[in-house]
Amino acid sequence: MSTTVALKCDQDDMRQLSTTVDALKRDLDEERSRTAALAQRLYEISKTLASCPNGYTMWHAICYKAFHTPKTYSGANATCGEDGGTLAMPRDAGIDAFLISLHNAVNDKAPCWFGLHDRREEGSFEWVDGSALGTYSSWAPGEPNNLFGKEDCVMYSNPTLGDRWNDAACGHWFPYICQAVPGTGYNRPIS
Repeated sequence: MSTTVALKCDQDDMRQLSTTVDALKRDLDEERSRTAALAQRLYEISKTLASCPNGYTMWHAICYKAFHTPKTYSGANATCGEDGGTLAMPRDAGIDAFLISLHNAVNDKAPCWFGLHDRREEGSFEWVDGSALGTYSSWAPGEPNNLFGKEDCVMYSNPTLGDRWNDAACGHWFPYICQAVPGTGYNRPIS
């Protein structure tokens, strides 16, 4: 083989290699761009999924906060709504015990609203999300009693009565506990 033919073959190989390298560079740039976009999306998702509103504590994938400022039942639920949540719903003994400890850490002497009521039908208790009470409850002895026919909202009684559930008039002013799903919209400062 002559030197000219060998040189021509080498030049053809170099062109083919150059074309292959250029194609690989384009593919690499596209993959880097896709990876950067996915990393940004993952960052945005992780920011919303793992965060609670200001001042809330996460427990079993739900955010909770005890407020010491007394409000009516409706006022308390509205405040919870400002954080993208509702009044807390102690649907089992574990959540119930956690909420009591959270409330007692903030205000251990006063009763405290949570998200249970029988406003639609007397004696038919439902959570603020509209679901039925279910099988778990922690009523104080003799409760619910709908005293004077005006007790439609539920609160924790004070610690001397065992922090048990008690129905009360919804217009009373008590501290309260909110719950929110992590990542819900909220802009209220810590209070």
